[in-house]
Amino acid sequence: KRFKTILISICFFGIIFLVLAYFFFFPKAKSSVGNVRDFNVLLITLDTTRADRIGAYGYDKAKTPNLDTLASTGIKFVNAYCQVPLTLPSHCSIFTGTYPLYHHVHNNGFYYLDEDQVTLAEVLKSNNFQTAAFVSSFTVDSRFGIGQGFDYFDDTFLDDEMFKNFRSERPAEKVFESFRDWLDEHSKNKFFCWVHFYDPHSPYFPPSPYKEEFYDSPYDGEIAYMDFYVGKTIEKLKEKGIFQKTLIILAGDHGEAFGENGESDHGLFLYNSTLKVPLVFYAENKIPSGLEILSSVRLIDIMPSILDMLGVEVPDKVQGTSLLPYIDSQK
Repeated sequence: KRFKTILISICFFGIIFLVLAYFFFFPKAKSSVGNVRDFNVLLITLDTTRADRIGAYGYDKAKTPNLDTLASTGIKFVNAYCQVPLTLPSHCSIFTGTYPLYHHVHNNGFYYLDEDQVTLAEVLKSNNFQTAAFVSSFTVDSRFGIGQGFDYFDDTFLDDEMFKNFRSERPAEKVFESFRDWLDEHSKNKFFCWVHFYDPHSPYFPPSPYKEEFYDSPYDGEIAYMDFYVGKTIEKLKEKGIFQKTLIILAGDHGEAFGENGESDHGLFLYNSTLKVPLVFYAENKIPSGLEILSSVRLIDIMPSILDMLGVEVPDKVQGTSLLPYIDSQK
């Protein structure tokens, strides 16, 4: 009996020793993501943008050199999905890391993101980031609660517009100009910026020269026009000397259907045409270059991934998960 007791004790303490030895003598493998804790964060959302209409995702008719460059030199998530194919609810999922059933925003125009929801902007503001947003559609107007946590939220669509309505929007050029002017004054401070481009949303009326070049595919023309101002946004970061210390995330909020499964536009059915979106992470010399992740990921994973990279605690209510393990495993 005594021998049995001694044997059990030896086994017990042996297990304890092995566990402690593992943690002390075999440190956790170093992440492939470098230290970006002092980086700025720029989130660019591409409204109504299908993944399969971007050059980097295999569409040879695309004119998206700027999106393609970031995707080929950063991390491209091949199978990224939105949680709802509608602009306001999808952005609420991005900014809270939660499903619509949790944040309770189910459609455009008739729902409001409650103040008890914790947003990415609020978390970063509490961690000494200056926060600013530049949006291009009434669907994400600040009146719907999406502006929580932003020090500056530019939702002015037309200078002479007396009343906003569901048709209120502005082109990528104007959104970029607003971002450019803000950055001229704030580039020396650590910031989180959200830039929202709405152009690929119907109706499709790209400006010249895209109107002529894509006369038979105006949706592609809108994406090409938007891509041009994604490039201008990147150029502005370089001009201010902060491109090398900015974590950039590109994400479609949802896709668009062109007759697939009997649907045109979006918001009715849940198929890849409206759910599968581009998602790219870029941070120069800090994340793997040219990496393609094939695992299925979600837009609600963006918030915890950003916070994980910055070393900021993820709120308990967040339902998404960090994508760093996918990046480290390269799967």
